[in-house]
Amino acid sequence: MQSNEPAEAPVDSRVDSPTPGRRPNPVPGEAVPPAARRRLERPPSDRYAIREPETTPTGSTIRAVVGATVASLVGAAIVVILASPLALSEPLVLVALATGLAAGHAARWGAGRVASSRRRRAIAALVVIAAIAGAQIVVWQLAIAEGGVLPLADYLLTVFGPVAPLELVAAGAAAWATA
Repeated sequence: MQSNEPAEAPVDSRVDSPTPGRRPNPVPGEAVPPAARRRLERPPSDRYAIREPETTPTGSTIRAVVGATVASLVGAAIVVILASPLALSEPLVLVALATGLAAGHAARWGAGRVASSRRRRAIAALVVIAAIAGAQIVVWQLAIAEGGVLPLADYLLTVFGPVAPLELVAAGAAAWATA
């Protein structure tokens, strides 16, 4: 026959004699002390996160200078073609503005993450201003070759008026803003 006395619960030997470095198994319903709680390396939601591959910094200051220089020289060539053989002064500011935008983007692309924004802006603005000023000097030299006698400043202000200095301002500001 069976007795009505409750049988003793089996004793887990691992709980009574814990081994060093091993946590004891908790009894169901028992609160786990905070020191014994297991911490995850990262939250479970991280597995759903979109991971972007870690990229190494690309670009360099030299690439920023080269990119801005190429874009500026193309724009300066267009300015020379429009100002000298075609004798157009109206679109010169727009061409200088587009040249500044292109030089700024090229400097940003060339510098990548290596150069600071201040350095990129300075590179783009200085290169484009030098290129547009060089284009104005080339236009003046072409005018002298055709028989002109005015000095540079007088020639630019007489022939182009406020367009010549405005070209430099527009190109520099556009390069500074986009780099």
